[in-house]
Amino acid sequence: MANNNKKTAKAHVPSLHVNPAEFQSVAYRGAVPLRAFLGWVSLIVISVIIIGALFANLLVSQRLGQLVAETAARVELQAQGRASTLTEWAIGSANLGKTIERAEVVRIFSTESARLASPANAPQMEGVSPDMIAAVMQQKPYMQQLLEEFVSRNGLNGAQLLLPNGKVLLSAGTMPRALPANALQDVVRQSNGQILPLTITGEGTATDVAMDVLRPVNTLGTDDNGPVVAVLWYNQPVGEKIARLLAATQLDREGERTALVQHVGEQAQVVGRNALGNLPDNYSEILSRLAMGGDTVRVVQPSMVDSLPVFATLRQIPGTPFAVLQEYSAKSALGIMALYKPGIYLIITLGMIVVAALMLALTLHLMGQRNRTRVKLLGQTMEALVRVVEARDPFLSGHHAKVARLAVQVGNRTGLGVGERATLYYAAQLASVGRMLVPQAVMAKKGKLTDAERQTLEDHINQAVAVLGDIEFDLPIMPVISQMYEREDGTGHPLGLKAERINRMAKVLGACDAFVAMTSDRAHRKAMTKAEALKAMSTGAFASDITAAIKSEKA
Repeated sequence: MANNNKKTAKAHVPSLHVNPAEFQSVAYRGAVPLRAFLGWVSLIVISVIIIGALFANLLVSQRLGQLVAETAARVELQAQGRASTLTEWAIGSANLGKTIERAEVVRIFSTESARLASPANAPQMEGVSPDMIAAVMQQKPYMQQLLEEFVSRNGLNGAQLLLPNGKVLLSAGTMPRALPANALQDVVRQSNGQILPLTITGEGTATDVAMDVLRPVNTLGTDDNGPVVAVLWYNQPVGEKIARLLAATQLDREGERTALVQHVGEQAQVVGRNALGNLPDNYSEILSRLAMGGDTVRVVQPSMVDSLPVFATLRQIPGTPFAVLQEYSAKSALGIMALYKPGIYLIITLGMIVVAALMLALTLHLMGQRNRTRVKLLGQTMEALVRVVEARDPFLSGHHAKVARLAVQVGNRTGLGVGERATLYYAAQLASVGRMLVPQAVMAKKGKLTDAERQTLEDHINQAVAVLGDIEFDLPIMPVISQMYEREDGTGHPLGLKAERINRMAKVLGACDAFVAMTSDRAHRKAMTKAEALKAMSTGAFASDITAAIKSEKA
């Protein structure tokens, strides 16, 4: 039968041979003398740090100067790149109104409206017949729709078409504030568009940053740069767009940040996602300190945002009241100096590291040797205990080895890891240690046991737990032993646990122990056949997948 079992095991799982040495490295770990080991490690680390720091400091000044120059160049380059991006965005925002300001019907309508409002000062349109003018003036609803579509298509808050005197010709959406009169007159006088400082729109949690854009509408004639007869004014929400344009990219380093600064007169403000924060310095002072570039970028100074030391520069965005503030935290920029120090002292301390590695390897070897000795002693002790138990009951001869072998095979088949199979291996051989304390008369009795005798025999598992309790195992051997006689249906002992409350490894060990016991002779009965044993185990006391695995191993 044994030969058949081995053949079956090999046919299904090639690695079912039970090798005790496989489990010794994970079965037991005694007290390890870590103090000496940690002492050596600490001494070596401290020595390397001290020597490395001494030699690294010799080159710190030179490397620091080089790093500051590199940082300044990087800050200026980033500021230039972000300023270029924001310049393109500002130009794009300003050009949104071209579809309206250059539309012939809008220019005719605006010119005629200006003439009607001020006949003496209104410019004349060349090449436009009175009939066309009359027809255009009747298309005001169409132009209103055109303006509304312009607002909707570009996600604007609102837009208005104004005469130079401030009269509103067309209006769409919502304009959050009144237009400053001087801004309107500047556009008319200069015949050039303007982007005004950002403002806050909305209230409470619905606030946003918005930008006002003014575009001149020229009279229709042979010259597209004729007199300004109206001004297109639109208000655009820009908080989210600015935040996205200034957000950190994958190329940015830790400590680098970009902010948008604007000026309202001499008042400098930093632009947030939905807020504007006044800066303590006026705008001209900030420009004189940061906008020159060169050596000024190499000076560490307090951040305008949070006063932390930074490298900083400012780049104005042409045609707007905005400027890009680029900052790089001095702590982050100069922190990379720590990366150069290991390179300096690594070469110098290489010999020490090699010696230290050899010493550590020797220490680990001695510790491992000591640990293997303790494991070997534990194994010998375990074998001695098993021999004592089997000597007291001849019917138990070889029982523990069979259970251990079968448990490991079943554990392997049911997917248990090496640590769990090691637990089964050792638990199977240590589980009967408590039988040494069971009276010989009970162990050798051939007849039926009394209730008291059965209780004494069943109590051997508690005795085993008590005997083995002081041994330091690195595996959950004790919980497995204490639960191996629990059953799926709650009929087991000592606690009457059921199903999921029973340790999975204890289920495997209990089933294998029961199977080996049933198929072996005992003082009070003959051995069952394998089929009889498996049938007896199929009543619900054992997990069906485990009994199926046992059947497969024994088929």
